[in-house]
Amino acid sequence: MRDAKDWDEAYLLELIAVGEQESLTLDYKASADLAKDNSKRNAVSKDVSAFANSAGGFIVYGILENKHVPTSIDVGVGRNILTKEWLESIIKSVIQPVVDAVAIKSIDIQGRGDDKVVYVVQIPQSTSRAPHQAFDHRYYKRFNFESAPMEDYEVRDLMRRSIEYGRKYGAAWDPNVEINRLITSINERGQIDGSAYLPRDRLMISVSSSLRSAGSTLALLPKPLRKEMSHLLREVDEFNSIIETTDPGQRDQARLNENRKKDLVTMFQIGLQISSALEQLLDVEP
Repeated sequence: MRDAKDWDEAYLLELIAVGEQESLTLDYKASADLAKDNSKRNAVSKDVSAFANSAGGFIVYGILENKHVPTSIDVGVGRNILTKEWLESIIKSVIQPVVDAVAIKSIDIQGRGDDKVVYVVQIPQSTSRAPHQAFDHRYYKRFNFESAPMEDYEVRDLMRRSIEYGRKYGAAWDPNVEINRLITSINERGQIDGSAYLPRDRLMISVSSSLRSAGSTLALLPKPLRKEMSHLLREVDEFNSIIETTDPGQRDQARLNENRKKDLVTMFQIGLQISSALEQLLDVEP
């Protein structure tokens, strides 16, 4: 399904035409479900927190449905009274902790008047801050097209996964910063003229102490990724050892011959693969 920013009236009509049914990640609401009374505000908090605690998804305000199938766009939400900013403030003020990165798109509807819109609320699946509590100090999930209270074991499991996500995110974030520094260093040496004699320490590649001592952190990463990182460090150490001993007649200087250039290309490629894998880990819920 498209990101909320890409929704328009034509897309809403397409969802209606194909009968896109409500699901774990999609909920249709009438415009009347948005109002400035406490019951409606509380319902918003239940629904948004339920999506965040589940798989994320979309709530569409301004669509009529029958047995969970959309039938038409209704009269629309009065955006001059129920503004986008008002809806954002409701979501932020009645859910604890705050759900990050909620996106709201207002869609103009032809024939309903200039002040009438459909609001599309896109809620991401929560990771490190889950679970989220609604206005009534209860936790909700998406279940059978509705926002249903979570069982105690579900709340505990979501908290555990949230903590685990934080650990894995940190385990991926820190090495990724250092690996990218290493890639930059390798690339800089790859640009050096291979015929030029330079100080050996100018040619050698430095590995940060934090990366070398990151054993306990790396233990949280997948085994293939750990092996690739170990492989890269061995390649770097071997490269530095050769730089220390090559061209002995030059004393404190050496040059990057063709074989060393090939080594740099190999290390650069390994580094890119590691960085890509770490980036993917940062984007994936454990």
